[in-house]
Amino acid sequence: MTGSLVFLPLFIKATGTTIWLSWLALLIGAVGGFLIALLRTSRLWPLRVIALLYTEAFRSVPILIVLFFAYFGVPVMLGFDVSPFVAATFALALHASANMSEVVRAGIESVGRGQWEAALASGMRMREVMRHIVAPQALRVILPPSVGVYITVLKESSLASIIGYFELTRTGLLVRETQGGGFGPLLALAAIYFLLSYGISLCGAALERHYAIGGATTSTDAVVGGMA
Repeated sequence: MTGSLVFLPLFIKATGTTIWLSWLALLIGAVGGFLIALLRTSRLWPLRVIALLYTEAFRSVPILIVLFFAYFGVPVMLGFDVSPFVAATFALALHASANMSEVVRAGIESVGRGQWEAALASGMRMREVMRHIVAPQALRVILPPSVGVYITVLKESSLASIIGYFELTRTGLLVRETQGGGFGPLLALAAIYFLLSYGISLCGAALERHYAIGGATTSTDAVVGGMA
């Protein structure tokens, strides 16, 4: 473990790369998940079926298969090479969007239909209903599992090392080879992933407490506030 401290700057740089990769994938996945969730709650059954098939497909297929498809399959289908970073981001975003779609759908559906109808009957537009009625309540439902999705994406990003992307895991394995084996670099990797995941959990818990205390509103207050 002590010998691995010599490579501390490499570990720090690789940690930043891993955070950037996983965060970018989660951001894209969150946008995609929101759109898929809207399709899942649509009144048009073809849209609901398409969204359901998308969600179940990418939740069922292992991320490693999606990663291989993005890196090896897309160039064959489209005729141009894909960098390891693009392939990893694409695969992680697809996986994250499927999981986030279920999280967002659960948050939207947690708001009772009566509140939607009352807000619309009061003259509010759909955009105002989403902003003032649905979003504040759904956010408290969406936030906790979203933290879990991000931690999953963070850990899944280690698989990008298989296609040659130099993130945290690949850097640690290269350090291990440089040192001629040993468990020091592996223990360093485990410690860094633990600190990252635990730190994200603490941030998520703090945000959850903030919205639970400061963001709690009744449905009546929300309708009145939206009409103001």
